[in-house]
Amino acid sequence: MLRRRLSLEQISGKLKHMNIPDLRDAYVCRETIYSAIYALPVGELRKEMIHCLRQGKTTRKPRRGQVDRRNQIPDMVSIHLRPPEVEKREFPGHWEGNLIKGMNNASAVGTLVELKSGYLILAKMNDATATSAVEGFSAALNRMPLVSTPMKVGRTEEPDV
Repeated sequence: MLRRRLSLEQISGKLKHMNIPDLRDAYVCRETIYSAIYALPVGELRKEMIHCLRQGKTTRKPRRGQVDRRNQIPDMVSIHLRPPEVEKREFPGHWEGNLIKGMNNASAVGTLVELKSGYLILAKMNDATATSAVEGFSAALNRMPLVSTPMKVGRTEEPDV
C-alpha cells in the first residue's frame, strides 16, 4: 500500500476493513505504522519504505508531548491581568474587541464594545488577518463622532472673595 502512495491514514482505514484473522479485534493507527517503519527495518528496506512515505524524511519527530507554538503572540498580556477598574466597569473609555469569522473563514466582522455603556461598533474586515483587523477597527473608530465633555447647566455660585 505504501508503494501505491497511500497515506498512513488510508492504510490504517483499509486494515480495519480487511478480514485478517489475527487483526480482527485489533486496530492499527498511523502512529503504529510510523513506528514500525522508522524503528524496525534496516538498510535498503528502510530506505525504500521511507521513500514511499509522502514526506520522505529520514527521521521523524512526533508532535506528542510538545507545546504547540503556532499562533502565539509575542509579549502577549492575558486578559486576566487587566486593571481592576476595567473589571468593575466604573469609568468609560475601556473597549473590548472580538473577531467573528464566517463559514470557512470566508468573511469576518470585528466587534468593539465600550465596557461601561455597552456601546457596540461593528467593523467590516476584508479577511481574518491581524492587518485587516487593525484597518477595520481603525476605520470604525475614526467614523465615531467626537463627544465633548458635558457642561453643567444651571446657576453656579461665585466663590467668596
